[in-house]
Amino acid sequence: MRTISVITAVHDGGHHFIGDTYESLREQKLPDDWQWEWCVQEDGASGIPANSLPGDPRITFGTGLRARTAVTRTHALARANGELIRTLDADDVLLPGALERDIETLERVPWCVSACVDLHEDGSTAPGPHDPPGGPLEPARFYREVLEQRLSVQATTFAAHRRLVLALGGWQALSGAETVALLLAAEAVAPGEFIAEPSVLYRKHPDQTTASKRYWEPAEAATRIDALTQRARALRESGWKWPQ
Repeated sequence: MRTISVITAVHDGGHHFIGDTYESLREQKLPDDWQWEWCVQEDGASGIPANSLPGDPRITFGTGLRARTAVTRTHALARANGELIRTLDADDVLLPGALERDIETLERVPWCVSACVDLHEDGSTAPGPHDPPGGPLEPARFYREVLEQRLSVQATTFAAHRRLVLALGGWQALSGAETVALLLAAEAVAPGEFIAEPSVLYRKHPDQTTASKRYWEPAEAATRIDALTQRARALRESGWKWPQ
């Protein structure tokens, strides 16, 4: 069986929706020769989020020093066995067919992202307002959008070949926007595609990290963007390309 590894970071207090996340993963229909594994890593060592997970042998759970999401995801990556990697936030819900579409797309290209639908607290939903057209993506599209402060996708939908993610060093060690950093790094060295059919319900709630005012402190937010765009630019200028 071939495996797609789903990577999720969680922290004590941020695990209250993870049961819904698991149910959406359990209901995924994959091609006959594929299976999924779920690598859940706590940002911290309380072990409390593990109590919200079922005893499914396809799930592995790890803990560690608190270091924010980038480091947490990279630790989960270290024990992933799949040839493909898919990111999934601990409060989001996969839509039917999401992983199957990732697998099919990654037969053609090294990485992909997909549309998502915002899920609001009152249960209402809204599609992404600026989704690009489905299909191959022009080089440096997302790099230019980040510089213009108008990224058209949710980078949390990122999926890729595991070896590419490893070659790029996993998630850049930032206090946020780490998946945007990985998206731009992958874009700099390999072609990708956008899947127009939504893959996830992106839950909006006051406890999510990006809802806090502290997360958007101007100097730190600007430093994050500087760091991830500098890495993407350095990769592009190096001339190195991922061998498909």
